Amino acid sequence: MTQHSDDAGQKSSGPDYFASLRLIWPHMAGEKSQLARAIGWATLSVALELVPVYAIYRVLQSALAGTLTGPVAGLYAAIALVAVIGTWLALAAAMSGAHKVAFAAIYRLRLAIARHLARLPLGYFADRRSGEAKKLMIDDPEKLELVVAHGIPEGISAFGTWLAVSVFLFAIDWRLALATVFITPVSFVLLVLAMKRGGRHVDAYQAAGGRMNAAIVEFLAGMPVVKIFNRPGEGFREASEAVSAYAAVETRWARAYLPLGGTFFSLILSNIVFIVPVAAYLASQGETDIVTILLFVILGANYSRPLMKLFNLFHELAHISVGSQLIASVLAEAPQHDTGRRVTLSGHDVVFENVSFGYGSGDVVTDVSFAAKSGTVTALVGPSGSGKSTLASLIPRFFDARAGRITIGGVDIRDMAQEQLMDTVAFVFQQTFLFTGTIADNIRFGNPDASEEAVEAAAIAARAHDFIAALPDGYDTKIGDRGAVLSGGERQRIAIARAILKDAPVIVLDEATAFADPDNEAAIQQAIEALAKGRTLIVVAHRLHTIRDAETIIAIENGKVAESGRHDDLLAHDGLYARLWRDFIAARETGLRQTRTAEKEA
Repeated sequence: MTQHSDDAGQKSSGPDYFASLRLIWPHMAGEKSQLARAIGWATLSVALELVPVYAIYRVLQSALAGTLTGPVAGLYAAIALVAVIGTWLALAAAMSGAHKVAFAAIYRLRLAIARHLARLPLGYFADRRSGEAKKLMIDDPEKLELVVAHGIPEGISAFGTWLAVSVFLFAIDWRLALATVFITPVSFVLLVLAMKRGGRHVDAYQAAGGRMNAAIVEFLAGMPVVKIFNRPGEGFREASEAVSAYAAVETRWARAYLPLGGTFFSLILSNIVFIVPVAAYLASQGETDIVTILLFVILGANYSRPLMKLFNLFHELAHISVGSQLIASVLAEAPQHDTGRRVTLSGHDVVFENVSFGYGSGDVVTDVSFAAKSGTVTALVGPSGSGKSTLASLIPRFFDARAGRITIGGVDIRDMAQEQLMDTVAFVFQQTFLFTGTIADNIRFGNPDASEEAVEAAAIAARAHDFIAALPDGYDTKIGDRGAVLSGGERQRIAIARAILKDAPVIVLDEATAFADPDNEAAIQQAIEALAKGRTLIVVAHRLHTIRDAETIIAIENGKVAESGRHDDLLAHDGLYARLWRDFIAARETGLRQTRTAEKEA
């Protein structure tokens, strides 16, 4: 999704100006009548703006005719005052109603995006950055407030006002009306040509904006690494280049747009230049009067302002529609297949049958077959990059296998409802994610209806209760963003407690002890033993001593099953696992010797 091309010749079909309207319209169900009322109030507000002008016109007519009296002048002044007050009251009613509609529609849109994202496979997010997610969920939908709350009511009322004024001017004097009106279509022809030229850069603008957003978010998130390695220049380079690329695209867009667009702005408000000569000629011929001329000067000088307002809204609509097209493309992504059927499982054995899968064109794992029996521990081991975590991620359908199948209780996981699969499988990630909130809230995420006693029992089984109880607020301790106040091992045990509380019959642990110190590792190992009772437990492991008692050890190399068996049998076989074990023992002994040497020197 990130794009680094700054090719000036990049072509685009141009923005879809109505993409934002098509995107938000389905989410305004039940609010359209309120939007219609807002449009009505906005139209009334703009129409009332013309009343003082008409009142002045009538007063001048009466004055020149010699029929103006104090009561007549007072009447028109009162009418003008009421119109001004009515203008603001109608505008307030329009804005209030339109904003209520906008906020409700954006709320529904964000829910729709979140629900759709939840139905997409995790592979969809693999090459996307967090800044893009923020833009998709927060920034682009927020801009739609301008479309609904301002663009629709103000745009319709502005066009209606322009049309009404045009009819009014032609009714008074068609010759002066032509002088007032004729430059407007010429101006808008230039505008259309300018927008067409500028629209060629829309795709590059969208890509550059996404890159800049993502790069800045990444730079801020990586600030601790930037500081600790004292490399602010390198850390900021991508963000700086992204901002420069964004500015370059905007500059190219502006250069393409400005020659004709600038001419449009010069002409669109120049009606008075054509009105005055025509009015002078007609006056010299005795075919008009000073009152009519003043009316056309007053209205003609501002004749195109409603259209300018409409243009500004349309211009904003073009920019917003670029982001709306991105949202629409995400919503158009096919969700992961879900049968929606709850099926009966004959046990909870997890079986891989000739499974192949890859993230791109090639396969990461190829023709993998093994069985993880219910009530046992099955360990996946192998060198880094061999495909262990990939195999684990296929079980809860983070991705779907390209070939072969995976069954639980004899049923292909693609044939059962995703909701049933999620109820059946719990997953403890290598990178533990905890939500901002209390420890109890995070454990209870595995079962929202769990009692305090059940939460505590799960924490005890996960060997987390002791350190939780020692905290100032116990289970009500706020853990901060991503559990920042806890150590890696403590976060891991809370994640295991969450999995225990879920009480799923199949549990997958991906490198559960990867970041734990020896004390935490021992506690996590005890928690894993508690997890294994009566469940199908599949463990991805680097620290081989943690799985030496597993009933089945599957050794993976280059995406294929190299061998499988129990610890002692595999050592006797002297294959891949034996080599991994020797390397593991050698690494531990090296660490112990270095520690003892340091202690003696101390």
